Amino acid sequence: MLGPKIEALPDDHPSKARCLENLSWLFHSVGNWVECKRLITHTLKLWRGWEGDQRVTQTLSFLSAANQQMNFPEEGVQQAEKALEIFERRGDPANQARCLIYLAYVFRDDKRLGAAEDAASHAIDLLPRKGEQFLVCQGHHILGDIYRSKGVTEKAIHHYEVALEIASNFDWHIPLFWTHFSLAQLFFEDGRLNDAQTHIERAKSHTVNNPYNSARASLLQARLWYGQHTFEEVKTEALRALGVFEKLGATEDAEDTRKFLGRMDPVLVTPMNWLTMVSS
Repeated sequence: MLGPKIEALPDDHPSKARCLENLSWLFHSVGNWVECKRLITHTLKLWRGWEGDQRVTQTLSFLSAANQQMNFPEEGVQQAEKALEIFERRGDPANQARCLIYLAYVFRDDKRLGAAEDAASHAIDLLPRKGEQFLVCQGHHILGDIYRSKGVTEKAIHHYEVALEIASNFDWHIPLFWTHFSLAQLFFEDGRLNDAQTHIERAKSHTVNNPYNSARASLLQARLWYGQHTFEEVKTEALRALGVFEKLGATEDAEDTRKFLGRMDPVLVTPMNWLTMVSS
């Protein structure tokens, strides 16, 4: 029996923009940056129908983050700076801090580490001690990333530990996952493989059924085992990660995994071969 006919929402209906915004976040969470950007761009066009609506500026900030992930730093900087200017005029320190954190990520990926550090530090200074702990946590995490990129290991560990403390107090699994993941990367790069393994295991404990995060942890585990020359385990973990990335449409992560496998054995990256190995 057919149910009642449901009319499509018109573009000027706010519920449509909210649905698209939520869907774009879902694609963001699984590393599908192409769909994330496509949807958030359309969402931005819909929100522009409401003059002065804060949603426009917040969506512009999110678009900056999507462009950062897709390695379009100029677009990301322009969007974050435009949003920042609007929030500064409104006297909205929390959203100013959010924009500055987005800028810090873009600057970090563009190797502008001094600008990244200034943006992240300014973001933390703008925030109160209570009430915006999630943003404070993000600010310390990106500072950890920046100091890791600079090779200032002790400062990086300090900021990661501050982020971990905040996230642990609220049992925030996603920040806990990414901070342990970043610490694992830091120790791996520093040759401290036992410490790296410890943080990979802790990161895995916070994946909470998120397949993308699980796959990222598997790939990092594979890299660690590759450094330890345990190649059979490397194949299993990397191929598992590749299968998940392909399924989720996380094309950049899938390509990164193929390159990693290709350095081990070019035959591994042919579709029939990795599908057979994953299912075996």
